[in-house]
Amino acid sequence: MATALTFVLLVFFPATARTIDDYALEQMHQHPELYIKITDWSFYTASRVAIIHHVTIENTSSIAYKNIKVKVNYYSAYGPKYGTHVSSTTGVLPITVPPHSKKTYLKGGAVLGAGAMDMRADNIRVLDAIPLGEDGSPARSGKYDLPELTL
Repeated sequence: MATALTFVLLVFFPATARTIDDYALEQMHQHPELYIKITDWSFYTASRVAIIHHVTIENTSSIAYKNIKVKVNYYSAYGPKYGTHVSSTTGVLPITVPPHSKKTYLKGGAVLGAGAMDMRADNIRVLDAIPLGEDGSPARSGKYDLPELTL
């Protein structure tokens, strides 16, 4: 009876047999924000331009990512509304992060968007990243499958 049940399961449901590794790899492609952690970073404003630098990123996944999309919240730094949320901005960190790594990037700085001297940046978080295949080419998968634009 057990062998007949095994035969039926293998013949009629072969596509449902996914391994845990397949599921984990799919999650790494679809949700890079769960595997990329920004553990330290610095920020300053020069002539109303927000500059992010010395960004330490830890990648806990087994795949590489590039072009890390982040969101930073700005808060009032002076006056009676000190600490009040003023705005937020998103930007892309133009870096490639290897698998299972922790490293400091952007030591020279990168433009993150507009800024002002009376705001402080806080609460940086990873929104997205492009997963890379073993050959270094973009490995598109899941909810971020978008056509590439040619300019």
